[in-house]
Amino acid sequence: VAARYLARAGVKVELFLLARDERYSGDAAVNLKILRHMGFPLRHILEEGDLEGFRTAIARTGLVIDALLGTGTRGEPRGLYAPVIEEINQAQAPVFAVDIPSGVDANSGAVHGVSIKAQRTVTFALPKRGLYLFPGAACVGELKIVDIGIPRQLTADSSITENLITAQMVRDNLPARPLNSHKGSFGRALIIAGSPGMSGAAALAARAALQGGAGLVYAATAASLRPVLEAKLVEAIALGLPETEGGGLISSRAVPQILDFLQNCSALAVGPGLPPGKETLALLQELLPSCPVPVVVDAGALAALAAQTLLLRQACFTPVVTPHPGEMAALCQSTSKAVQQNRIALAAEKAEEWKAVVVLKGAYTVIALPTGEIYINPIATPALATAGTGDLLTGLIAAQLSQGLEPSLAAICSTYIHGLAGLLAAEKGERGITAAQIADYIPRAFSKVESS
Repeated sequence: VAARYLARAGVKVELFLLARDERYSGDAAVNLKILRHMGFPLRHILEEGDLEGFRTAIARTGLVIDALLGTGTRGEPRGLYAPVIEEINQAQAPVFAVDIPSGVDANSGAVHGVSIKAQRTVTFALPKRGLYLFPGAACVGELKIVDIGIPRQLTADSSITENLITAQMVRDNLPARPLNSHKGSFGRALIIAGSPGMSGAAALAARAALQGGAGLVYAATAASLRPVLEAKLVEAIALGLPETEGGGLISSRAVPQILDFLQNCSALAVGPGLPPGKETLALLQELLPSCPVPVVVDAGALAALAAQTLLLRQACFTPVVTPHPGEMAALCQSTSKAVQQNRIALAAEKAEEWKAVVVLKGAYTVIALPTGEIYINPIATPALATAGTGDLLTGLIAAQLSQGLEPSLAAICSTYIHGLAGLLAAEKGERGITAAQIADYIPRAFSKVESS
């Protein structure tokens, strides 16, 4: 089809087929017959000797369109497909892939042997999960999803449980900002965070909560660290909590004070900069079952929970957990490699087991709900691969929770805004961007979504 339309537009096209005409069926056979009827020159690659002509052709072409293998292909490219893919990858011309780069598993993103490395991929009707899972995702290039006329009642089938987060989805669910509002209208978020050397994590989370729209943000840390944290904060309020005898670590004795303070709050974030030790676990053991507001759990709090993950099921509200692959590995008694190879299934399994919203961070963050639904963030940038960006996400989620969004929507909206802020910051260059710089782009990310 592409060859026919390009030729009709006056483009010189050379079409290579890796199977005899009689091997094609369905729409492919119909369109091949049309090309034959038009007298379109077709060339076959059926044996190794045919590769030389193909090699000569791609050396002089300005564009290669890859439609070798489709979404139903599994395993390593066989026969002459592998050397043809290698020749295309060595060519100087840009490569556009149709539906999915040949050699990438559409379900898992696995690459067995070789695959096309495209500069752009145009996929049809609905995104394929393999386009967002590595290593296949690295072969996609710029991705565009196009409508090809598939009836909406099919693409909107309720049996489809995996979803791509869109700007419209986020825009339609962001908390309202009425004209006659005041700071109390947008909730109060409490962030329990920080330890010696890690007060920056608390400050970043608090900053993101404010930039995420929370009306008031309180950052609570060990009493001796309060002056340090207060020096880093301008708009957020620093609170001091009872600490361990050695000093610097929040004690589980702080729980009554925290619970009392939460009576005037609408969301809790716990974990940024906390140590992953017994004291943090003791804090969570008392806090989670009694917490009167929705909670997001991150970083040191997650590491502490690795010894007792089912504590998450005792939370009064569905908790949001935000592990990166290393933290997820610890929570699952696994390895980071195993987590990355099984991101969607593992996140879904643990969301059900923990009765939590699982935000598995990384390029193309996966969000799994305890109901079985999956949401994938289509935004990825190396600019987010720097210390402190996870603290920003925690603060953003706390902000949306504080404004009344249910945990699943708070995670979905925050993850998208977080990714978009990173993408906007990366316009200055992906190298050397810091979490604080990305935080500056959070308001712009909201604005971009709301005007889309």
